[in-house]
Amino acid sequence: MSQMVMKHPGLKTAGLGFDTAEVHAGEPRDQYGALIPPIYQTSTFYFDSTDDAVKACDDYAESFAYSRITNPSQDYLEQKLAALEHGRGAVAYASGMGAVAGALFALLKTGDHAIFTRAKYSGTEDITTDYLPRFGIEHDCFDAADLAQLEPLIKPNTKVLYLESPANPTMVLVDIAAAAEIAHRHGVKVVVDNTFATPYNTNPLDLGADVVVHSLTKYIGGHGDLLAGAVISNDEAFLRECRLGTLMHLGAVIAPFTAFLVCRGMKTLGVRMRQYNENALKIARWLDANPKIEIVRYPMLESNPQYDIAKKQMRGGSGMISFDVAGGLEAGKKFINSLKLCTLAVSLGDTETLVEQAAAMTHTMIPKETREAAGITDGMIRMSVGLEDADDIIADMKQALGD
Repeated sequence: MSQMVMKHPGLKTAGLGFDTAEVHAGEPRDQYGALIPPIYQTSTFYFDSTDDAVKACDDYAESFAYSRITNPSQDYLEQKLAALEHGRGAVAYASGMGAVAGALFALLKTGDHAIFTRAKYSGTEDITTDYLPRFGIEHDCFDAADLAQLEPLIKPNTKVLYLESPANPTMVLVDIAAAAEIAHRHGVKVVVDNTFATPYNTNPLDLGADVVVHSLTKYIGGHGDLLAGAVISNDEAFLRECRLGTLMHLGAVIAPFTAFLVCRGMKTLGVRMRQYNENALKIARWLDANPKIEIVRYPMLESNPQYDIAKKQMRGGSGMISFDVAGGLEAGKKFINSLKLCTLAVSLGDTETLVEQAAAMTHTMIPKETREAAGITDGMIRMSVGLEDADDIIADMKQALGD
């Protein structure tokens, strides 16, 4: 629950359009009338009496006492995130991986079992293979496109089903509502990494998920100038465990200035996502029609085998595309090295178009057999489409392919 006085007390964001909610949700009233909330660059907070101090320290989650737990700038960010993801609350972390680890270790303990989609971000893969076993936590993986694989993996000690949709970098979708229905029949909590889709395109909590995870570094921050993450949920006990457990004690604390930057970026998320959606679909269709491209993976592409799922649970396909250039790894390298406008870099969701070879860059530490089982080919190129004119991006790819 926010400790701040709101600029628009009683504002109900549920009936507002996305663009209105992103601008007005969680806006605090400043004592001096500042339109933009100030940055609370402080580590600690003072009290007028010992009684006030004791009350605050008795429940850190409900007071401003120390910025390792919460801070007005962080609170401001969390109110906005909760509104956009249709959750009761949020907890912000210093990075997307801070949020992923924070959520998992808030939900799992020694002796538990978790299930993950086989295709996923490399950092999440590292947690599942390297860190969960250190704490005596078992896990299994399934192909997100084949939900028939899911239920047989559920055990009496299964506590978490962790999904990415679309998956990084394969763009494979999970039918979130169907997966959640299976999981909940067995009392399993559902966590969805919604980084690729963003709340503009998908709201997993509305589809039955219990927890949403974001790397705010990507689309929500949107400008390539920060690192941050968050969890959002309707489960207040879970959120409290995140704040007073994995955030407070493991220390992946978001800085006040970073929280301010994320809020600044979030106010234009809808505008940016509409352009990303439009650009990416145009580029995906061009790639799909080009004989020098072997396969294109994009949710809203009509040739996508999962197009019906995309239409059911997404309002747009987002700005991420993956594709293979005919000729494999070396052909992909030649293509990337010939680009003049698109930028070779990891990360995504920035204003400029970024490309990478996933197997050789973001997912290089994952064993080849694990990558291949997840559908990550050696020649796969991951493109984060930017806000440039789509025709200029296409022209750059044309010359790189020698067309």
